[in-house]
Amino acid sequence: MSHVPYDYYESMDANAHEFDPEAAYEFLSKHSDPINDIRMAHWRGDVDDDAFWQVLEQYRGQNGGFKGGLDPDYRGEVGSIHTTIEALRIMVAHQQFEGPHIQKTLDFLRSTVLPDGTWQELPEVLAVPQCPNWYHPAQFRIYETSCLAGYALELGASDLWTNAVRYVRQTWKDMPYAETAHPYWAVLLLIGRSTTSADRSITFDALDNLGGFIRQRHLDAYDCSAVVEILNGIDLPEVDDLLMRIFHLIGAAQDPKDGGIRTEYGDVLRPTATFNALMAIAIMMQRGLIPNG
Repeated sequence: MSHVPYDYYESMDANAHEFDPEAAYEFLSKHSDPINDIRMAHWRGDVDDDAFWQVLEQYRGQNGGFKGGLDPDYRGEVGSIHTTIEALRIMVAHQQFEGPHIQKTLDFLRSTVLPDGTWQELPEVLAVPQCPNWYHPAQFRIYETSCLAGYALELGASDLWTNAVRYVRQTWKDMPYAETAHPYWAVLLLIGRSTTSADRSITFDALDNLGGFIRQRHLDAYDCSAVVEILNGIDLPEVDDLLMRIFHLIGAAQDPKDGGIRTEYGDVLRPTATFNALMAIAIMMQRGLIPNG
């Protein structure tokens, strides 16, 4: 994703806005989208796992990864690394941890992992005209690697996690300060629950940098759900404060006219950003940070 402009929340007092779930639901009812619709139905318990997978599998490419449409920024037919990150996040958020669909995804990760235990976007995806600029490999592969290995660990693939952590430990100190918060929350997904001293040091550094983006309101509302899901699994005192700040960011990003979430990533992502916001708010309610209803 592109960097969030510093004026994203300009003229918005983030602490003065309360998120309106009913307005968000109303917005989504007017902006039907196959993946958001099935996610909402599954989340509410209106459909079973088979119905959920029947839709999600429509976004799988022949190589086993996930293709265009699941990530609205990418329209190619080739399964991509970055779109598979989104698919994995959806699987974990919907408590899908085993079965042939999961195994097919892990097979894709094992077939595309590089010798050093990392991932970068596939050459055949980069050759697709619709490939977003941010899919192109960066000098450090910390975001892609941490996300894929972190979610894979949730699915029981510890072999992928071990090699990825080795890479992150070796390269973290050499990575310059990132323009976006993505590598910081990704690293928290990868090692935020590790108790070794080396991993704890990286965790505190990543959490401090992520906190800077949140406190300065340089975090796009589209990304809030992923960040909330990750922070919710980390047992550190500063987490609750960051979650409450995200709650106010989401409220500030909600359009008072139509109830949808505004995102600097483009209008096509507004329905997904709105669904993400509802997921994030639900987690904070379950955590007891904000009242239920």
